Amino acid sequence: MWIVYAFSAAVLWGVSYAASGRAIDRGLTPLALFFCYAVFSAAAAAVALGATGKMSGVALEVRGLGADWIWLVIAVVTSAAGALLIYMAIGEKNATIASLIEISYPFFVAVFAWLFFRETQLNLPTLIGGVMILGGVTVVFVANRS
Repeated sequence: MWIVYAFSAAVLWGVSYAASGRAIDRGLTPLALFFCYAVFSAAAAAVALGATGKMSGVALEVRGLGADWIWLVIAVVTSAAGALLIYMAIGEKNATIASLIEISYPFFVAVFAWLFFRETQLNLPTLIGGVMILGGVTVVFVANRS
């Protein structure tokens, strides 16, 4: 199912970015959009946790992280900052160009997974893919500098 989830996320992010671009173009600030996103996300998560009876388990899950609670904080803070920054990029340029640059994140996932946890899934094909991603980002940036 992971491939279905990942592909579905990509489709939904595509819809989200296109719609975000329209909302920002029509006068909504990236910060206001981020606020709406955060409020809706919190409400949807609360409803889903409540409906599944898992609300009371959240605190136990967080406590279960032990010393690794810091990774939760890092994940939440960087995810929120990334969401805000992509909205700002969409506002400054447009959803298509901003997302074509942002799509370089798998390269950084690999770098940080190695730096933080010494995890490596790098082999020749993934290394070539990473270089191609960065090359594509360079082409998109150079072609759209204005």
